[in-house]
Amino acid sequence: MSDQFKFNRIFDSNTVRGRANVAKATWASVGLIYVLVKMHRRNAKRREATKYCKGCQQKLF
Repeated sequence: MSDQFKFNRIFDSNTVRGRANVAKATWASVGLIYVLVKMHRRNAKRREATKYCKGCQQKLF
């Protein structure tokens, strides 16, 4: 596998293409973290909403 994927060559800081790849990887990781945080918050809201009775608005146990 090391013959096919050369990390140092793809993310080389001396070439413009390598710097662009670093920037793309950075943006992709920031986007992935954003999506994961949004998904986690949405699931937390759903869990909190299921703890209440819809008719009487009292907390269920």
